[in-house]
Amino acid sequence: MTKKKLDLFDRYAVLSLIAVMSAFGASARTVYDAGKALRENCTAASGAYANPYGVWSYHLANNAGVIKTTATLSSTNGRRAFSSVGSGTIDGFSIGTAQAGSIRTIVSGSSIATVGEPLEVDELFMFPENHEDKFPMVRFTAPVAGWYSAFVSAHDLAKDAASSINANSGVRVRVFAQGNAIIHWIVSLEDYAASNPTHRFDFQMPVRHLAAGETIDVVVDRNGANSNDPTGVKFIVTKEDEGMFYDSGIAMTNCVASAATYENPYGTIKDGSWYYLTTTVPSADADLAALAPGNFSRMSSSRISTKGTLSGGLVGFGTANGTSIKSPYVMANNTAAYSSSSLAAPCELQAHPTGADNKQWTTIRFRPPVAGYYSASVVARHVSNGTSTYDYTGVDVYLLASEHVVTNAYVFMKDFCATARLTFDARLFAAGEPVDIVIAPHGDQHSDATAVSAIFRREDVGVYDAGKSYYDVHAFRSASEYFSDSFDGTANWLLAMKVDPWAEAHSSLMTYLTPSGTKLTWWTHATGNSNNGTAPRFAMSTNGIASVDSLYLTTSPLLATTPYELVVQPQSPTSADRGSASLRAEVPSNGIYRVRSYARDLNQNSGDAYDGVRVIVSANSYAPASAIVSRDNGASYSYEAALSADRLWMKQGEALYFTVDPRSSSSSDATALSACYEIADDAADAPRVINIDITGSDDRYVGVGREGWSDWTRWNGIRFSSKLPDTDERTKQNCWEADGTTHRNVSFTLKRDSGAYIAKGWSPSGYTGPTLLRIWAKSTGPSDTYTFTLSKLKANEPYTLYLYSSKGTDGSGNAVDGNAKFTVGGVTKTADETWNMRDAKVLTRFDVTSDANGEIGGTFAAGDADTSSLATSLQGGAFCGLTLVGEFPDYVPTGTAISIR
Repeated sequence: MTKKKLDLFDRYAVLSLIAVMSAFGASARTVYDAGKALRENCTAASGAYANPYGVWSYHLANNAGVIKTTATLSSTNGRRAFSSVGSGTIDGFSIGTAQAGSIRTIVSGSSIATVGEPLEVDELFMFPENHEDKFPMVRFTAPVAGWYSAFVSAHDLAKDAASSINANSGVRVRVFAQGNAIIHWIVSLEDYAASNPTHRFDFQMPVRHLAAGETIDVVVDRNGANSNDPTGVKFIVTKEDEGMFYDSGIAMTNCVASAATYENPYGTIKDGSWYYLTTTVPSADADLAALAPGNFSRMSSSRISTKGTLSGGLVGFGTANGTSIKSPYVMANNTAAYSSSSLAAPCELQAHPTGADNKQWTTIRFRPPVAGYYSASVVARHVSNGTSTYDYTGVDVYLLASEHVVTNAYVFMKDFCATARLTFDARLFAAGEPVDIVIAPHGDQHSDATAVSAIFRREDVGVYDAGKSYYDVHAFRSASEYFSDSFDGTANWLLAMKVDPWAEAHSSLMTYLTPSGTKLTWWTHATGNSNNGTAPRFAMSTNGIASVDSLYLTTSPLLATTPYELVVQPQSPTSADRGSASLRAEVPSNGIYRVRSYARDLNQNSGDAYDGVRVIVSANSYAPASAIVSRDNGASYSYEAALSADRLWMKQGEALYFTVDPRSSSSSDATALSACYEIADDAADAPRVINIDITGSDDRYVGVGREGWSDWTRWNGIRFSSKLPDTDERTKQNCWEADGTTHRNVSFTLKRDSGAYIAKGWSPSGYTGPTLLRIWAKSTGPSDTYTFTLSKLKANEPYTLYLYSSKGTDGSGNAVDGNAKFTVGGVTKTADETWNMRDAKVLTRFDVTSDANGEIGGTFAAGDADTSSLATSLQGGAFCGLTLVGEFPDYVPTGTAISIR
């Protein structure tokens, strides 16, 4: 991903998008446009102004935003052509005089052509008085209580110093919220004219809650005694969708009285959990978007841990020297008014990275306190007050979700990208799964101050959340090893232990214990019977606040948890019974499920004693997701990882397991774990499915198959082996559907294009599970292709095709990517979607339509050449089998004659 620098066309497209779309979805947003309202509610006949929106009023005010005159349109100053502004003409409406203290809006593409920059349709023309204290003001009054955002864009219309109407010093544009000045900036055509081709300066007021009757004002006043430049202004207010909002600035200002040093004082159910980190990048020129996924949690290792105070009512958090603020830092304006010392609005953060030569970037991290769908609205404004080109370089801003870059932008005061809004909509997060805003210098050894507002909204969409259910049951009802889900009360969760972490059943339950002493701040379930419990065990803070208890679970320091995160510890791997802590979910109904989990190693110490754990998500007989999390500095693993799986076909009462398994060290790590799932689709009936296992045999397996229910599933075997004649082609005819009872005429043919078929298989050490998809057709390189055909299907019918591959092993027995590439319908894809972690299985999916003959064809080959011994590893490609989903013709037995008369 490259950094965004919007050209002029893209910029206006974005501004238009802001006016009509939401960073928080579109279901209930209402957009109010001051210019459009003025135009639509004035008539040429009477000039009377009537506003059915009931939100806009137009006034003359003093420079403090206090209304001096409430003006209404009349027949004498209604719709008219103005020719007294320089030599240009505006066809529009006026409040006040023809010049001073006027507010107008154009109704066509007219412009002040010989005076300055053109106005857009529905853009306000605001003109302050030169000598008197009369300034045009537009007021928005909230019609009902709710969450509102505002967008203001202003540009100087004066063209040159010779103009008779101005001294070319521009104007000051001020924005007030409920009478408090929250921002002001100078808008001048001459200033930065060469580097700012749009001559516009934008301000995005982040989402704020307004009570009914509270106001947002925009005032244009002169910048000097002899200046009254005409100014074009767009003023748009949006009432956002309702939901639970989490605001970075409010969270910091609410919690500023906490201890001088902290791990995470900003963690509550109400405000979410906020961290302020320093990201150290490996190279001064590195682009964060180009870094390998999963590395970010390893870079975000040093926390900003000292509280400091700056002048102007700002509170800051620095990295060193007590209360002395040094870069990188994050500050918050905790006052109700705009701060001229930092140019920050109320509850707006100011972030400052170190220069690129120091490679220390400021990071603001949000961890959702509860699982659910979240939307993001991040506004970044370059506010550096440097005085030379050397001081002004701007910054790069990145928005990441679960350590993957979502979007990024370059903001620079002297360019036309001084403000950027970075968003994403309705993404599912587990509790504690991080969202990061990273501010990095832009190339120069200096770095610039940037105002940042980060606001996240949780959608009103319920999911089954283990942590929230655990908290609600323990806080408000009696605790037990079973607890019902707080979402709808129908699903059950269970805390248990597994001896085999991959097994389909648990071996024992964990009972609730009553801790003693300091452990009273934790709820605990464990397999033992002591007050503090013995591993494996589950625990959670009792106060709904992000917590650190360095005495709990281990004597080493622990990282902070979010309010609804479970703290899990498996049994030491050296124990004779080696138990893994397992969270079991009993799904409430038949359906297609989506699962998400997040895990992170809480032990800060490194070394062999703290080498992390393996976390496994399993459903029936397969594990769609697994990851190792470790804070060992020498390990190649991340400190934290997201695990997800979708389209899990499950029946009521079947189990999902979230298991924390110890690794090979003499200890086992405390681990933060969140787990949630949702019914992605209610499915009354399983789809029509045909499964084919290459080099397998006709057999049934439990809980396997990418589509369809998880009870006994039939697979059609297509055999290649040393016991059969050497051949380059095999065909499987008259396939069975997955239900094992429905016969079809569907046929599958596989042909190696360059000779006899090659078979290869792999099984992990000690594996005793089913042999499904464990032997495959092998391609040795890109030129070693196989052709496959599915025939006797319905003609011109849509189908979904899953093609299975395997990661294979390297010379040491570790799973490696097999690089299998499939081409269907002219589209080539790599099999890279994890399907079963235990078997190292991957797949790719095609949505395809059969041809007029009822056939679907494709090719398979390895992405890379096989340079290793065939007997020891797979570095080429594997084609293990396929699943075909759709409608099939009725079965007609071979040899049946049909006579139609």
